[in-house]
Amino acid sequence: MSSDVTSESSTLATFDIRGIPRKCVCGSRITTFTADTVKNPGRPFYRCLTQRKNHLFKWVEDAVLEEVEEALPKIARLEAEVAKGKSDVENLKGVITELMEEVVTTKTKLKRCEVKMKIVCVVISLISIGVVN
Repeated sequence: MSSDVTSESSTLATFDIRGIPRKCVCGSRITTFTADTVKNPGRPFYRCLTQRKNHLFKWVEDAVLEEVEEALPKIARLEAEVAKGKSDVENLKGVITELMEEVVTTKTKLKRCEVKMKIVCVVISLISIGVVN
């Protein structure tokens, strides 16, 4: 498609639509065209299907740049969340290690108690046998 638009008109006809446009402000669909002007040969742009003046026009690279600009803060937030998640995992690994050590200690104490109980049972049995005789 031939287009006489310049890079300046891209900012005038975007209607503050950031990123890759989905529809024109008139409600019509958007499609991609390629400029074949001397000033912008082969340069892709988005345009309202009506192709009328005062309808959406936007250079593809401007739209992609805006998409990236809007994605960068989200990526930074996600990176921070991942870092916090990794830190939480490391903290939980420490808690698990402490709990496992406590389990081992408790099992050891339980075994000692079992042995003591068996000894007490044997002693009581011996006393009972001795008392009965």
